[in-house]
Amino acid sequence: MRYTLALVLVFGVGSAIAQPRIIIKLDDLGSRNGRSTAAPVIDILVQRKIKAGLGVIAAQLDSTASVAYNTYLAATNDNGEKLFEIWNHGFNHSNNNPPNNNAEFKGTGYEFQKDHLIKSQARVKKLLGVTMHTFGAPYNASDSITNKVLGEQGDYRVFLFGNITANLPAAIKNYNNRVEMEITTGQVNYDHFVADYKKYKSKYKDIMVLQGHPNMWDAARLVEFNKILDYLIAQKCKFVLPVDYYLKGK
Repeated sequence: MRYTLALVLVFGVGSAIAQPRIIIKLDDLGSRNGRSTAAPVIDILVQRKIKAGLGVIAAQLDSTASVAYNTYLAATNDNGEKLFEIWNHGFNHSNNNPPNNNAEFKGTGYEFQKDHLIKSQARVKKLLGVTMHTFGAPYNASDSITNKVLGEQGDYRVFLFGNITANLPAAIKNYNNRVEMEITTGQVNYDHFVADYKKYKSKYKDIMVLQGHPNMWDAARLVEFNKILDYLIAQKCKFVLPVDYYLKGK
């Protein structure tokens, strides 16, 4: 009896261990002629009812952005929860800014960064009717000024892959638990992901952030992506949106 009880306790506790929550961070999205630049990937996520954060470059959303994204923004899972969060991936994703060919949000100064943050928020609000609450810098390149201007804007709650913590307000959380599903930019690889997942699963117990560049994914990369989703589902991981994870943690 004691042996049986011990087994029940062991297996009961083991089965109750929560798996890390997964934020899918998709970068560099825009729209052209009423279609998202990442439509094949987003369509997979809609079909499978999997949540993801869509990082838009504001200047790369054309006048048909609402046609391209409104159906996605209305998509929900079986629990009525929305599948997608639009997040700010910069105004123009530039890397040739003064004084030294700087990335958009690193070394470009206060006025420049503030202007680009305001312009990107305004454009996305105008075209998609969305107020963004999550930010991820182009090239994942940022500095303490980025943290300062994000705090001043008041709308932001999440920073994905922030480089430093100086000047980051307590009201903004930096989620930096990165697990790679691309070997190099745009090159999704299932085996590479599984190795990285196993490497970090004991360290990143609460949240993992998976970055991808879906504009670059061909049919073979979509197959790899689907295999990664299958693996995460088999591990009983839960997919979450950045700002939803933030709000539930408060």
